[in-house]
Parts: sequence; structure tokens; C-alpha cells
Amino acid sequence: MPADLLAIDIGNTNATCAQMRGLEIVASFEVPSASTVEEVLAAFRIQQLKGLTLAAIASVNPRACENMEAALRRHGFKQVIVLGRDTKVPIENRTEVPAQVGQDRLVNALAAEARTQGNAIVVDFGTAITFDVLMDNAYCGGVITPGIGLAMEALHQKTALLPLVKPQGKPPVLGKNTVAAINSGVFYGFVGLAKNIIAELKQIYREKPRVLATGGYGAYLAPYIEDIEEVLPHLTHEGIALSVAAPPPGP
Repeated sequence: MPADLLAIDIGNTNATCAQMRGLEIVASFEVPSASTVEEVLAAFRIQQLKGLTLAAIASVNPRACENMEAALRRHGFKQVIVLGRDTKVPIENRTEVPAQVGQDRLVNALAAEARTQGNAIVVDFGTAITFDVLMDNAYCGGVITPGIGLAMEALHQKTALLPLVKPQGKPPVLGKNTVAAINSGVFYGFVGLAKNIIAELKQIYREKPRVLATGGYGAYLAPYIEDIEEVLPHLTHEGIALSVAAPPPGP
């Protein structure tokens, strides 16, 4: 396990950077995925990153990954590992088209494997909500659906009068104004969606899986989804660190 590592999870909206010592999170910060190289460098200076020479990236956003790598090298990182390009995530991938699986989903499964007996469902509440199946220590696929922020943006952009709304806690189910009605629909709709998908996925397991949650909206929704056992905001970073520490799987 590398002593000090900057683990970077680049999504469609934000890039979350975690300074890690082994699997311990020393510090973390975010930059928008749309940031330029100079803006990322400015964030590095604000965070006063010193003494770090190794960085590893899991990205679903090629342009943001390119800018992040350029900023890391200009900042002085001697080794920058892009998962999927420079090394494989060390987990068996049993999907039909392994190359299409996002690196974030693979590292989430790898981190879940380290925390379980090899059977888990990882729910990542991000721009998209992903449900990833770890079964018998292998990544077997999952489910993808639009996330909360994406749904609210689409509702605003594709209608003439509906405002852009941000989630604000558990709302009453009966919305007595437009904003309240949107909050109710999104909250109860996504809680119900997650409950149903988890219930369906659990039926394909021979042994009961643990259900873990991560992602930006994980802490918001997970308390209302009984099957979710633990919310782990830095699960993806744990998986990135484990990917760097372990040898890649065979072909």
C-alpha cells in the first residue's frame, strides 16, 4: 500500500481528490470537472499539497481527466496513474463487454470486496445513480439510472415554467406549491426507485449481500432506504488506493 497517495475520482460534475495514507483519508477537496488546468492548479495551491509525488485517477470524464493529469504533472507529481489506461483494476470483470465498465464502478466493487465476504451491492448516488453487483468476489454488472441533480436539471430545462430546485431534506409528500411538489417527487421517487432496484438485485444472490452507499447524494437518501447498511463517502477513493497497491489481474 503506498504511504501517501492523491486518489482522484473524476465524475461528470465534480472531481473529488483525497489525500490518503494507506486507506486513511488525510484530507479531501473537490473541483468542478469542467475546471481548466489552471483552475485545478489553483485548487492544489489552496490545499497546499506538499510531499505528494504519486496520484491515481479513476475517471468517467475524458476531458476532465486530461486536464487533471496535466495539472498534476505541472504541480510536480512524478507518477500519475490513470486506471484503465496504465493499470487494470484488480478485480474479475464478468460483464459481457468489460471495456465498457466505468473505472469508478470497478473500484467501488474492489473496495466493497475488501469490506465484505465478496457479496455486495454498491449504490453510488452521483450524477447517475449506479447499482453495482459484487458476487463471489467478482464484478458482475449492475443498473444505471439518472441521478437526482440530473433529473431536476432536466425537469427545469425541458419545461417552460418549472424552476430549478435543489433537494432540501425530507419533504412532506403533499407539495402545496411547485417547489415543494418537485422536492416531494424527486425525494420519494428516488427513495422508491432505490428500494425497488435493491430488492430485485438481492434476489439474484445465493448469499445475502451487504448493501453499501456512496456518492454525493448518498447521505441525503440512504437514511430512508432500509436495506442500505452503511454510507461510505470515500469508498471510491479506497478502491483507487487498493488498485494501486495490488497487482493487476490476469488476462
